[in-house]
Amino acid sequence: MRWALGIVFLMVVSAAGQTPAPHSFQDLSTQARQAYEANHNAEAARLFAAALKLRPSWTEGWWALGMIDYQQNEYAGCRDSLGRMVKLAPSAAPGWALLGLCDFEVKQYRDALQHLEKAHMLVSARETGGPLLNMANYHLGMLLTREGAFEVAQTIYAEVALKEPHNARMRFASGLAALRMPILPSQVPANQHDVVAMAGKTFWDLVTQPPKKAEADFKALVAAYPDFPNVHYFYGTYLAAHHPGRSDEEFKAELRISPDSVPSRVELVLRYLQEGKVDAALKLAQEAVALSPDSVGTQLALAQAMAAKGENKQALSAYLAAEHLDPNSPKIRFYVANAYRVLGRFQDMKREQAAYNHLKALNPNWP
Repeated sequence: MRWALGIVFLMVVSAAGQTPAPHSFQDLSTQARQAYEANHNAEAARLFAAALKLRPSWTEGWWALGMIDYQQNEYAGCRDSLGRMVKLAPSAAPGWALLGLCDFEVKQYRDALQHLEKAHMLVSARETGGPLLNMANYHLGMLLTREGAFEVAQTIYAEVALKEPHNARMRFASGLAALRMPILPSQVPANQHDVVAMAGKTFWDLVTQPPKKAEADFKALVAAYPDFPNVHYFYGTYLAAHHPGRSDEEFKAELRISPDSVPSRVELVLRYLQEGKVDAALKLAQEAVALSPDSVGTQLALAQAMAAKGENKQALSAYLAAEHLDPNSPKIRFYVANAYRVLGRFQDMKREQAAYNHLKALNPNWP
């Protein structure tokens, strides 16, 4: 399949000051482009490879070879070419994107996640990106879901939905993140296909349609699948953002279906803190940490409950536990800095503020 955007030549290195000779780099590169545009892929690949022997630093050539291999499902060759390209042009988001897609196809999921994250961080959500980067973000959402990073996956899918509002395959995949199912779309059991599809439609409509449409979708989803895990939780998160007074009952309903639901407890902690029910919030936060001590979300919930209780040293300990679990999160660094400020530990506060500023500048486009 040839990408709709065609061949994207990202960085052409010219042979300034050199006189072309027969079979020179200039001749070979021109012939390679012409062969590619004429859909003569085998000849184009041969010519690009010959040109690259004369100039291994030619990023355009590595990109073209990678694209040709990707279109022919030759993913090992694609990975090699794109790996060379991104070393030469580390700020080229399409290069990282195509490399990550090749990784995904050969089931090198850890590499794919790393490379697709890199592509995403190089392009602001406000930028158009194009079909290749939309496809990369779709795969990134799948991998984040597989890793259990459901909230981040939903943030990525929300960006994709605005750019690909009618893509049914992407819409379906978002249903897994919405229902907190850590699997790939290809792994969905046949008897769960409909609920995932319905959750994906609800999520997609939440992003792309008027609020009344999303509300109707949620009610239909809950009515059709009242006992399916995380359906009530999904609806509760929507209500918490739009009708907070109605969200508590959905999280409680989820706990009746899934008594060990950690995210439902965390959401109720946040709701109870807003309602001034500090003791109830603290109890749920402690339960959440006991169930999932290695969760950033539970540690943050406990920290906030401790702070509301006036137990500022215990709050700092929980914030530091969250920071240990995710040392690259600017948000957590901000919380820790504030906790140090409350305790009057201003040198520590300044250190965390500096770390926050550094991380924020390093990954400005990451959720």
